[in-house]
Amino acid sequence: SGHSGSGKTEAAKAIVRYLSMLYQRSDSHRIRQPCNVLPILESFGNARTILNDNSSRFGKLLNVHLRHGVMVGTSISQYLLEKSRVVFQAHGERNYHVFYELLARLPVEQKEEMYLQEAESYFYLNQGRACDIPGKDDSQDFLVLVQALEGMSLSDDQLTSTWAVLAAILQLGSICFTSYEKESYEHAAIASDTEIQIVANLLRVSADFLQSAVTHRVTVTSYDRIFTPLSVEGAINARGLLLPLSVLLLFEWLLLRINEWLAPWESDCTMGIVDIHGFEDLGLNSLEQLCVNFANERLQHFFSQTVIAQEEANGTHASSQEQLAWIPISKMYSESCLDVIAAKPHGILCILDDQTSLTQATDHTFLQKCHYHHGNSPWYTRPKLPLPVFTVKHYAGPVTYQVHKFLNKNRDQLRPEVLDIFSQSRLKVVSHIFQEAKAAYSQQRELRARGKGLKPQASTLVSKFQQSLQDLVAKLRRSHAFFIRCITPNTKKLSNIFDVEYVTSQLRYSGILQAICIRKEGYPVRLPFQNFLARHGLLAGRRHSCLEEREGCMAVLSHVVGNPSDLYQIGVTKVFLKEKARQHLERRWNQRQSWAVVTLQRKFRCLLCHRRLCVLQEKVTIIQAHFQGDQARKHYMRLKKTLVKFNTIILISRSLIQRRKHCQVTTLFSGPGDAGLLEIPAELAALLHLAEGEKFSLLP
Repeated sequence: SGHSGSGKTEAAKAIVRYLSMLYQRSDSHRIRQPCNVLPILESFGNARTILNDNSSRFGKLLNVHLRHGVMVGTSISQYLLEKSRVVFQAHGERNYHVFYELLARLPVEQKEEMYLQEAESYFYLNQGRACDIPGKDDSQDFLVLVQALEGMSLSDDQLTSTWAVLAAILQLGSICFTSYEKESYEHAAIASDTEIQIVANLLRVSADFLQSAVTHRVTVTSYDRIFTPLSVEGAINARGLLLPLSVLLLFEWLLLRINEWLAPWESDCTMGIVDIHGFEDLGLNSLEQLCVNFANERLQHFFSQTVIAQEEANGTHASSQEQLAWIPISKMYSESCLDVIAAKPHGILCILDDQTSLTQATDHTFLQKCHYHHGNSPWYTRPKLPLPVFTVKHYAGPVTYQVHKFLNKNRDQLRPEVLDIFSQSRLKVVSHIFQEAKAAYSQQRELRARGKGLKPQASTLVSKFQQSLQDLVAKLRRSHAFFIRCITPNTKKLSNIFDVEYVTSQLRYSGILQAICIRKEGYPVRLPFQNFLARHGLLAGRRHSCLEEREGCMAVLSHVVGNPSDLYQIGVTKVFLKEKARQHLERRWNQRQSWAVVTLQRKFRCLLCHRRLCVLQEKVTIIQAHFQGDQARKHYMRLKKTLVKFNTIILISRSLIQRRKHCQVTTLFSGPGDAGLLEIPAELAALLHLAEGEKFSLLP
């Protein structure tokens, strides 16, 4: 469920694909997949609205049938197809996709045979001034539609008949009426016989009978039929009833063929997917939107009841099994809005049915009745000006409805003369669908005639829809329901835009926040002792290690939450926590975890620093060893070089020393002399100075 355009249909298709893949067996290729026929439903049942370019204009219940856990087939039911869209679309909206797809890709020869033109030339297709949708290829989608129809074994004649019905609807919508006066009464006549002849040729029916059905009203008596001429407005209304009926019968016939094609041979379990209209406020809201929003109200009420019932059932079961003191959950949902819409005898829909059965009633009298019975209700608002509108305050916000044609739409009557004409069509598809409708109509009249002598009330659109909705809700009550909430991120139909306020309002209106409150009233967190201690046992330190599981849980909760406290209860095997208690535990657990993380990080950093220091010390030692070795080698080389030079000096000076000694000996024997003043050669003096300098440098 969710607002219109929130992705309900896409989510449903994803679920169907998932179930189709999940519940398969070796010969699953023999199972006909529902995804193959969904394009048919989209083309014939989806249209563009101001809220959604691919809005589903009908609700559906898709049942996936299982046998021993294996998918064996599918069936589909539809609810409240929006028939009025065939004859009216608001600004910015389109008719059903199939009309545009047909005109975009139907072969030229067939288009000429059916007298078809471009979509812009048909009044029933161009009212919204939006014949094209950005990003949608109608031509390609028509090929997908034809492939899906052929895939479920529709013959060429059946396809041609289907296109002929759609073409006849467009041609009939192009007929213009004129008026003439006869016996002081306005009579309607068709301006040109060409269009009515084209429609008759397409549907293979009598043109005269068809013209009479559009311009006259037939009253059946015990003896004869009375033909009453219609005014131009009456003729337009008669045509407006005929065309939606044709679309509905064609849609139901296709749905019947789909169900025959997907039918399971046997099943023991069914998984149903309810994809119903989303909540709508289109600006121009009519009876269809009231029914759609009423259905959403009922489903919202069912959601709240289910959540409360499940919580109470779980709580009651837990209290009996775990010996707890259980507090019943207070009812948090008011049915006032539903009472205003559908409560007997003065609900809006009941008033509408009553007014529909009266020949003199009008939309205005219906509105005055609603104002009289609900004018003081907080869920109902009268207009400040005398306008034909009323406002209902729904769970998702107030919606204003215009009562124009409420009674006409609600009558939903099958005209016997129309059924007779089309049941005699030479097109098998047309004759078949109208013969089925005629048989159902006759059976319904017969059942009413067997009533207790009372005049039965005519079957109306609202009564049929209420009955279908009651059946759906009853089926949901017999099932185990799961709820999928679809949220629209923004109202602009654009990607990558998240409107926080709009999303928050949807969460509030959809009951998600209410469901959270309901859960919070009970004990939504239920953990076995072992699981509880495994996660939160350390919060009590080492005190719980020597205790039994139950006492350990008590120690943890007393230490963190407090004792006594209404935020938790301890059963026989489980701990029951309220959300606040869980938050306390999680907050303390996060603090303990943060402390542990910080401690581990500190220890780890110390370890890393110690390892880096050891590595650095090793590297420093290696560097020092290499450096000292290099210095020792350099010192050795200098010493060696000096010794070589010194040795050279010694060798050079040896002859000089010998000469001195010789001179000294000579002087000694020859007499006194000045031997110390002998001149030393320059080269020898330089070597002596160098040797003396290096000698001093080598001294410590």
